[in-house]
Amino acid sequence: MANDKDFVVNGPVVVGKDTKVTVGTITASAIDLSTGNYFDDTLAANTTYTISNAGAVQAFQLEVTGASTYTITWPSSIEWAGGVAPSAPANGETDVYTFTTDDGGTTYTGVQ
Repeated sequence: MANDKDFVVNGPVVVGKDTKVTVGTITASAIDLSTGNYFDDTLAANTTYTISNAGAVQAFQLEVTGASTYTITWPSSIEWAGGVAPSAPANGETDVYTFTTDDGGTTYTGVQ
């Protein structure tokens, strides 16, 4: 733009679109991405998560509520921001983890 008079906006500007959140199911610590893109779980024991049915490019979130002193074992396919997998949330606390894949689920990037 040469100056502020070259560009005039009349009315609202919309950037992007709404993101549809579909609550998926976790069965026996298995996260099935064909059922949704938002999952929640309350730990009832030490938990080892598995992830299946990722799309070619996909993102999803997992909300975990801690109970007792349970631990989480994450799939080795997750590359965590900072290089270290986070611990399970403390008793009564809730953490949300975001995962993305761009290779059909061969690897994921995870962020707490």
